[in-house]
Amino acid sequence: MLKKIFTIGLVLTLALALTASVAQSAPITIKIQSAFAESSDHFFYLPQFTKDVHDRSNGTVTIAWGAGPEAIPSSELAEAMANGIVELVYVPLSFLSTHVPGVAGCNLTNPDVMRVSGGVEYFDSLLNEKLGSRFLARTQNGSSFVIGTANKIGSVSELKNMILRGTVSNRPLIISVGGEMVTMGWADVYQGLERNVVQGAAGTIRDFVDNSLGALIKTMILPGVFTSDSSLLITNGVWNKLDDVQKEALKSAAIGWEKASLQYNTEKTKECIAILEAAGTVMLELTGAERDEFIRHAYNVAWEEAAKFDAEVAVKLRGFAGN
Repeated sequence: MLKKIFTIGLVLTLALALTASVAQSAPITIKIQSAFAESSDHFFYLPQFTKDVHDRSNGTVTIAWGAGPEAIPSSELAEAMANGIVELVYVPLSFLSTHVPGVAGCNLTNPDVMRVSGGVEYFDSLLNEKLGSRFLARTQNGSSFVIGTANKIGSVSELKNMILRGTVSNRPLIISVGGEMVTMGWADVYQGLERNVVQGAAGTIRDFVDNSLGALIKTMILPGVFTSDSSLLITNGVWNKLDDVQKEALKSAAIGWEKASLQYNTEKTKECIAILEAAGTVMLELTGAERDEFIRHAYNVAWEEAAKFDAEVAVKLRGFAGN
């Protein structure tokens, strides 16, 4: 009789535990809000990410497209995150510097290094404290920034006095080599080059290809520097609703995106260089001491700029980055 009672009790305990587990893993649909349009190449991995999250959460988490910058301008995403009106967000961390000034140095860090140095955990703590969000992954690993000019040049020193299209990420390097930076959307760069409003631009190699600038860009300086800080974040309002299985599904799928992006962007860079060269762009490939000095200088001036936003965070980030 005691054995029978024990068996029944064990069955009831397991049944209750299973019921609690099922109840905890309530199905949820999470929408992506992005600084980039859905058709952008940034989302090359989205279908696989969506599948991975669904499978690893036992079918309880569905990722759906929400909207791009047409719904919430990129400059307003930080505020939207702070107010909890968005869920899963794909955005360059530098776009969030209005609320988290310290992330201005994010693109100076390597995603692979940050995974093993503790830098990812530091990003997560910063975003959690300042923006009510959690860090999942960098999604454009291997995508670096280059400078292309409409003039034929033979050295970095010839950038002096050129007006170059850039962003906050490129500004320290452009200014330090004697150039002048202007902010301009990529849709306007072609006309800007034609009219000599700008004599060049800074961005990823794909930016030049995607905007058909090969015929206008005569020289491109290689190697590229820094690493895109486009990242996948989730706001606490959604994160806190998830159980451990669902959270792990999101984290592991996002890390898969980060890893895949390195191989994807490495191959894309080769393809883009070939496309630009076919259109007439000459690659100015720096070598030896000149190359080393260019990279060292680019990082030094960029870290100095990052320190202006938040010196304490910049020092910690550089420690995690190891450069």
